[in-house]
Amino acid sequence: MGLPVPDLDDRTFQDIVNEAKRKIPLYCPEWTDHNLSDPGITLIELFSWMTEMTLYRLNQVPDKNYVKFLELIGVELAPAAPAGTEITFRLSGAQPNEVTMPAGTEVATVRTETDEAILFTTVEDTTISPATLAHLLVSEDGESFVDRLALLTDWRALLGTPGQEGRVTNLFADTPAPGNAFYIGIEADIRRTVINLNLECAERAAPGIVPTNPPLRWEYWDSELQDWAAFERNQDEEAWIEQDGTRGLNTVGDVVLHLPRTAGETTVGLRSAYWIRCVVIPGTAQTGEYTASPQVAWVEATAVGGVAPAHNVTSVEHEVLGSSDGSSGQTFGVGILPALPLIDGETVEVELEDESGWELWEPVADFSDSGPNDKHFVFDPVTGEVRFGPVIRSPHGEEIQYGAIPPTGMQIGLTSYRYGGGPEGNVGQNTLTELQSSIPYVDTVTNRRVASGGVDPESIENAKMRGPQTLRTRNRAITADDFEHLAKEASPSVVRARCIQPTEVGTEGDPLPGVVRVLLVPTLPASSSNTVTPDELRIPRDLLDHVSEYLDERRLLTTMLIVSEPEYHWASVEARVKVSPNADPDQVQEAVESRLFKFIHPIHGGADGEGWTFGRSLFASELYSQIQPVPGVEYVEGIKVYPVDPTTGERGEETDNLTVPRAGLICSYQHNAVCSI
Repeated sequence: MGLPVPDLDDRTFQDIVNEAKRKIPLYCPEWTDHNLSDPGITLIELFSWMTEMTLYRLNQVPDKNYVKFLELIGVELAPAAPAGTEITFRLSGAQPNEVTMPAGTEVATVRTETDEAILFTTVEDTTISPATLAHLLVSEDGESFVDRLALLTDWRALLGTPGQEGRVTNLFADTPAPGNAFYIGIEADIRRTVINLNLECAERAAPGIVPTNPPLRWEYWDSELQDWAAFERNQDEEAWIEQDGTRGLNTVGDVVLHLPRTAGETTVGLRSAYWIRCVVIPGTAQTGEYTASPQVAWVEATAVGGVAPAHNVTSVEHEVLGSSDGSSGQTFGVGILPALPLIDGETVEVELEDESGWELWEPVADFSDSGPNDKHFVFDPVTGEVRFGPVIRSPHGEEIQYGAIPPTGMQIGLTSYRYGGGPEGNVGQNTLTELQSSIPYVDTVTNRRVASGGVDPESIENAKMRGPQTLRTRNRAITADDFEHLAKEASPSVVRARCIQPTEVGTEGDPLPGVVRVLLVPTLPASSSNTVTPDELRIPRDLLDHVSEYLDERRLLTTMLIVSEPEYHWASVEARVKVSPNADPDQVQEAVESRLFKFIHPIHGGADGEGWTFGRSLFASELYSQIQPVPGVEYVEGIKVYPVDPTTGERGEETDNLTVPRAGLICSYQHNAVCSI
């Protein structure tokens, strides 16, 4: 029996005819006669027959010819992608001067006897500036403000003076009400900074509130939202409240806040600064309500840390690749693979003929627009090759040089390049704890969130699968399939994409007319085949920006594009199972729960194993067919499905149908199989 022959395009004659007929209303709406007797239909059938013959011959070509065909239409293997995360640097104490962590600062996991350290490097300079408290405003309505900082400064000056007593001031109204707030204005740039607020609040019994859960909300001014945004109590969030030791502003304590990159300056009460505020919110049975205003004697703000983006890469500086022989189309290879695409500042340098220095050349995607004197090169990160312009013979027999050729004998190198990437960089949170670079005053480092996005270079088999789609889209995003294909082509860190377009009926939650929304699901670590966390599904900001830019270059001018994450809906399943007499209940329980995790999975789930369908509901009835085939299961007694809030772990009401919107995607939270013999 021979080897199976791959079918490169399985469309039949009738498929092509039907596809062409469906295009008629779009391109020629006045053509209304679609009968077989119409001459236009005859032409469609003729060209469909010719196309079918072409596809037949295409399906006969050897695999090598097919790969060469993919090269001709511009299909290239996607390079490896490095995992990314954010590194939090904590200082040994507040510093009077700026502390800078330069780009390239190295942080690693702990090396063990069995595992090598995994290295991450920061991708931009990060500076921690001293946080100078400039304003302390008190407001009852968010419109009129009173600055209390001078009063606190006067009291501070009186410390140690015999016969003088410290003064305190109310932070809210005498009887606090929702909306009362106090505002802390800081002069320094506190984006990506960890701020410690030391509040010397008057010692008193909590006036009507639960000290461990007071009716307060800490907020910062967000420059992107142009509004106040809340600090979350989940460390997976970029804006995080790490600590509040004031027991609801009723004692001396510290409040530690992690400011995000979107924090910005604004004007409050005619005063411009970076602002943090604390707002009274409506009380509940769990929080209580203030019966008297908290009082403060002193407030101090200090910068105790900073946050820097980092990737699982290593940089090589000024590597010499070889010497030019003066020929066109010559190539040079880097020393370490897998290499990563060049970024700003990484380029080829060619030695000057007088050996007085080096000249920088410009990277291009191809040489189609390069003239014979243009100092251009092409870099292929998959093979690690630097290629210079070729000579192409024109139809008239003239030889045309595309791109300049480095002079004979001159050395060629790269100013720098990066290598690394791969799934091994998808490390867990709080594992990057070893500072490899020497930076004064830095005490500890860690990654609050898991590192994600690391994938290996694309395989040739995967490139062959996306070849027909590349030929169909021609690098233009018009249909929903185009957007989805190009979103995955933009980065190997995107494993699934879904394009949500407006519908004629205007379903609630649909994008507005002219708006296209593209939802991205990132690659997950191999350990996530069963369990998935919200942090692992979070799309890094740089990946969102990269995919947005890639699609923006290919969309129609009249289309507005929004790239975001799906609306994840978390489900928990309880299954009561009767176990066969000879089966091990513990093994059956593990197998049932694993089967549920695999079925309700954003990447491996669903009936076809290609990931749970976007916008598809989960029905309790369909879970019976998933559990029954598990070895050792005699029958399923009952199934309950609950929606879950992944932040708190609280379950909602039991349901037989967990419904999600078009932009929604269901994920497994925790499942529980109760097995009885």
